[in-house]
Order: sequence, then structure tokens, then C-alpha cells
Amino acid sequence: MAKHESAWKTMLNFYKAERAEEKAPMMYQDVWLKTKSHQRLILGLTDSAKAELTTVTAIDWPSVGTELAAGDPLVTLHGATTKKVVTTPFSGTVTAVNADLNTNPSPITTNVQKDNWLVKLRAQ
Repeated sequence: MAKHESAWKTMLNFYKAERAEEKAPMMYQDVWLKTKSHQRLILGLTDSAKAELTTVTAIDWPSVGTELAAGDPLVTLHGATTKKVVTTPFSGTVTAVNADLNTNPSPITTNVQKDNWLVKLRAQ
């Protein structure tokens, strides 16, 4: 005989799944975006963009305080034989860069997506 879940457990699982979808990052080409508040954004490298890279030896970062317009280069990823420019989908001021990837960029090709955040922006 099949095991049946209670109505409460079924409802809880439904809302858990719905809430997880709400918190999922939005994707814009090579960048994922997560909002922390109305004007605070976190931008990172998507898994599909990461798959195009075999190794990353250096990353060119914007300075904290830099104002970026939508379409401006966000970071440039340098590999052994390739160079990939990642652009920002939104305008804003850089408030932080990922210090871990700044000192050691090579894990960007193996990190899970949520650990590949690149910059934090204050939207304009």
C-alpha cells in the first residue's frame, strides 16, 4: 500500500518549492543576478558561461566605487588561450568584489554557481 502524506505536509512541500523558485537567481546571458533589497544586487557567473572556460588565470575587476552602465564590461576572465568579457545587465555602483576569486581566480571554473558571485552593485 502506498504511503500518503498528510494535507499539511503536502501544503508545506508545495510552498517550500514555490519559495525556492522565488529565491532563484535571474539569468542574463553570462550573468546571474540576485536581489538583496530594492537597490542592492549581487551579480555572478552562470554555470553555462563557466562551462566555456577550461582555466582562468586572471580576472580584471572593476574598482569599488566604479559606476557601470548596462552593457559595460563587468569583468574580463583570462584563460590560458582565451579571454572572456562578461558585461553587466544593469547600471549601478560597485560596492564589493569577490575577494576570494580576486586573490585566486582558478576555482571559478569548479565552484558551484552561488560561490561564483563577482560583484555587488548598488543599482541606480
